[in-house]
Amino acid sequence: MIYKNLKYKETAVKQLLEKANELLEDSNSDNIIFKAPTGAGKTIIMADFLMQFISERKDHRTFSFIWAAPRKLHLQSKEKLESFYKDNRILECSNIEELTDKKINENEILFLNWESINKKDNVFIRENENDFNLTSIINNTIEEGREIILVIDESHHTASAENTKGLIEIMKPKITIEVSATPHMTSDNIVKVKFEHVVKEGMIKEKVSLNPELKEDKLEGEGSDEFILKEALKKREELKKHFEKIGKKFINPLLLIQLPDNNSLDFTNKKEEIENLLAKKFDITTANGRMAVYLSEDKRNLENISKNDNEVEVLLFKQAIALGWDCPRAYILVLFREWHSEKFSIQTVGRIMRMPEIMRYDIEDLDKGYVYTNIANNNIKIEEELARDYFTIYTSKRTETYKPIDIVSYHIMRQRETTRLDPSFITIFLKHAKKNSLKNKINTKVSKITDHIPIDGIIHLENVGTVSEPFEVYNDISLAKTTTELELAFKYFIQEALHAGEMFPEQRSVGRVCTTSLSSF
Repeated sequence: MIYKNLKYKETAVKQLLEKANELLEDSNSDNIIFKAPTGAGKTIIMADFLMQFISERKDHRTFSFIWAAPRKLHLQSKEKLESFYKDNRILECSNIEELTDKKINENEILFLNWESINKKDNVFIRENENDFNLTSIINNTIEEGREIILVIDESHHTASAENTKGLIEIMKPKITIEVSATPHMTSDNIVKVKFEHVVKEGMIKEKVSLNPELKEDKLEGEGSDEFILKEALKKREELKKHFEKIGKKFINPLLLIQLPDNNSLDFTNKKEEIENLLAKKFDITTANGRMAVYLSEDKRNLENISKNDNEVEVLLFKQAIALGWDCPRAYILVLFREWHSEKFSIQTVGRIMRMPEIMRYDIEDLDKGYVYTNIANNNIKIEEELARDYFTIYTSKRTETYKPIDIVSYHIMRQRETTRLDPSFITIFLKHAKKNSLKNKINTKVSKITDHIPIDGIIHLENVGTVSEPFEVYNDISLAKTTTELELAFKYFIQEALHAGEMFPEQRSVGRVCTTSLSSF
């Protein structure tokens, strides 16, 4: 891992030290907000700050640390900090199971995952016979005279302010440091890294182009998925040639394809569909090493994928890697239309923000990222990922004085009419179609049905997660739907219509409506 000396990093560490040491003199607990753009290296800045906070002490105060993060980000952070401290071992990094003597030792960082704490059967959060729980460990640590510093990493992904407040009260920190690109807490103590400073020093790209230079006449009758993918792969080759021209043949730009999350009512398997398209049209497969897959149920060709000279050209992933995943050679993000969703939020732009070598190339094409999508122009939003309620603070137990009692169980019978259409639907539909002259009201002679997608747009990264609009589009083009796309659009239209009637249809019910509708013409 490269730890480059950056001016904004040194400034941020200095300000964090000043704020933290000032707060130590106050009698009350307080918090610091550390705000920095995605890709600025917040984790390493915090690692350097903690190291200097300990090594430069001129008083006799001692500290223990808690580093809390959502999902599996705490493991990634632990790995980064262990690498950072490997030479001096000034701080020890530990997971829950590595704690000794039911306490956090001096200069030890306990890494916690918020979601695991939320589980009822987690012995670390509830009372247990071994007295090994969060409250007892905090109390044991404080009883030895140490103060606790709490770091809440990527805090905007955690929970509501009320839940966060409850967990902070349990941990009893002297100082809480909220680390985020879009912090939710309020504080008089703010350390902020400016977007333009991070760009200037070559850590991140200045902006992201959306569907650059797409031409309607290039479509040539192919499906919009194939068209968008072809253009994105073409851009990847262009970037590779740019690197070769400046003598950097070892940098192999990576193209990311974000697959939509599975939906029980999906009529297609997008993963299988895209893998087949890549294999048949572009000879890109996991077998020949040109493709990697990063899914919870399927992981292939991921070893050393972050290295600039890795042979993988395309990575298939889902939302799961949006948080904390780091691959600086990633330049292009491909997003396909989700047929079951009218709106789509681009939440993974941050994965293509890093620069491969922590430097600017002063070549426009290499100093920015790219997003390609067939999402309709008026359906695109760019926003931070919505936080989820991860925490459960209060628990309850049944008093032992109560005796077991038997209660008769009542339940509502399964209402199949909300998921399945009765066969009589066909007769009823045809009757009303005839009565209302439905056949005469629908134009079946349309030669082409199109979507309008944006071209030559710009995503201003400095505005993502702020009140300012990050999305700017200058033009659009129309893409004709293929027969397959029309069939899918029709099925999802029917599905939404059934939802409007308070039904939650199974696929066979949607098929029944399709068959009935077509038979009425």
